[in-house]
Amino acid sequence: MVKFKKEKVKSFMVIVSCLLSIATAMMVGVGMSNSLKTTATVRGVEYTRGNVDESGKHIDSKKAIVMKETKNVDGLTIDIDEENATITYCVVFYGEDGAFISKTESMATDYEATSTPETAETFRVVVTPNQVDGEDVEIGGLEVGKYAKQIEVTYNK
Repeated sequence: MVKFKKEKVKSFMVIVSCLLSIATAMMVGVGMSNSLKTTATVRGVEYTRGNVDESGKHIDSKKAIVMKETKNVDGLTIDIDEENATITYCVVFYGEDGAFISKTESMATDYEATSTPETAETFRVVVTPNQVDGEDVEIGGLEVGKYAKQIEVTYNK
């Protein structure tokens, strides 16, 4: 009878070991798939002087800066120092075929991802300096980075 109990204990231990191995493999697999999604932050050199028109096309302007290229909308977050920033920004969304979808209103707060249109595939950000004495600020070629660093835009690559 003691031998019978030892066999049950051994079988139980084998089953527990197998389950632990499977659970570990699943956790490693999930970790690996999450690690494949890397995030990127838009750097100052990825902006240029300009804006977008009502159809989402890049236009020349010295009163705003715009991301040179669209980025994947997946994982989009935008943080701004609400107390110290001297800018506002808007987000422009494009569909799968690059067609313009929409443009947000100017914002001076962190971006809420719930505002992203369901059909959006890519985006770009337009940053506009706050007016000084009621006048628009004209951005010099070397000042693009000054405004770009006031906003942190991240997305999944």
